[in-house]
Amino acid sequence: MVQIRTAAWRAAYAGLIDADVLAGLPEVASERYVRRLADRPDLELTLVAEKGPYVIGFAVFTWDHTEATEEEAGPGTPGEVRMLYVHPDHWSRGAGRALMREGERWLAEQGLWPVRVWELEGNEISRRFYTRYGFVPDGERKTELISGAELPCARSVLPKDHRVED
Repeated sequence: MVQIRTAAWRAAYAGLIDADVLAGLPEVASERYVRRLADRPDLELTLVAEKGPYVIGFAVFTWDHTEATEEEAGPGTPGEVRMLYVHPDHWSRGAGRALMREGERWLAEQGLWPVRVWELEGNEISRRFYTRYGFVPDGERKTELISGAELPCARSVLPKDHRVED
């Protein structure tokens, strides 16, 4: 999963994030990362996409942490696509869409709606993906500290009438 995230960052964020930061991204999971995967909150789902014996993508879906604490989260709290990464060698082949579809279905089952996602401004790869899936910008913006740099992010949301595909 770490290698997928690193490869995706290097491909999607080239020119948006300092090249030295991208070059220094980890290739191996830290102990903290592994513990976090093993001790996930109840209202969080991690999915993986596989092709044969290989993991080619993953996604994490949860509640919108800006709206509620873990104790407060539940039906009626907005959901969030926390992470969705597919290895660049497998972009535009359906893995991201399949992850998104299953994550959206799970969020709806938990009552975590609407579904929101934050994207780094200028990341045209994610913008195209989420737009094709049905997300629309809602005008919310924030500055996120990413690897030591303050970078602008924009939020998009799935419209109320969006339905999970079968």
